[in-house]
Amino acid sequence: MKKTPYVFLALMALLSLLCSVAASCVTNENLMQQGFLQFSDTRHLNVPPTRYADYARAITRYLDGKAERIQVADPASGEMSDALSEKETAHLRDVKSIVTALKWARWLGGGGAVLTIGILYLLRKDDRPRLLSSLVRGFALASLILLAAATGLAVWGAVNFNGLFWTFHQVIFTNSMWQLNPRTDLLMALMPLSFSGWYAGELCKALLPVLGVMLLVIFTWIHIGKTQKETKKP
Repeated sequence: MKKTPYVFLALMALLSLLCSVAASCVTNENLMQQGFLQFSDTRHLNVPPTRYADYARAITRYLDGKAERIQVADPASGEMSDALSEKETAHLRDVKSIVTALKWARWLGGGGAVLTIGILYLLRKDDRPRLLSSLVRGFALASLILLAAATGLAVWGAVNFNGLFWTFHQVIFTNSMWQLNPRTDLLMALMPLSFSGWYAGELCKALLPVLGVMLLVIFTWIHIGKTQKETKKP
């Protein structure tokens, strides 16, 4: 088996981890409420901060597939009603599709990688040391690729977050539903650009354990390479 398939296998496994963390962050009710309390300004739309918990719960449950509609209780009557306009709901419908794709990637990518590695381990009984060495190399190279991409995005975000935000939405979404006005659209008032920047930072923090795994694999690969060179010396 050549080197490239091992790198592809490792990319599939690592990306499944990244997708899993991203999906968990996007559907984290407490995290979203925390962001609302710090960055949202909805007074002009008659939504006080005391109701942010209700909106965070309604949005995250919808994105997580636990609710069919985004609804909150009316403070006066207690009756449930739609929390957002049709345009805002249409945008979150697109976001929900992305979250669903992240979940599928988590299970298909992670499960496929584990299954493939397991099959290879069972089939290559007489050559397992070389298999493990190839896997470490593949994961190390995949980690370097992902870390290089992450570094580029981090630098871009630090220098021009607005540009990164705009480009990301242009690439991910096929329509203009995400272009909302914070003066008239509650969703944008709840999630201004400052909220998005903060949320991206929280996502990066959540990804630190995966970063640690990548660095550990890279250092292990380097150590194995040094050991093999020393062993070959006369």
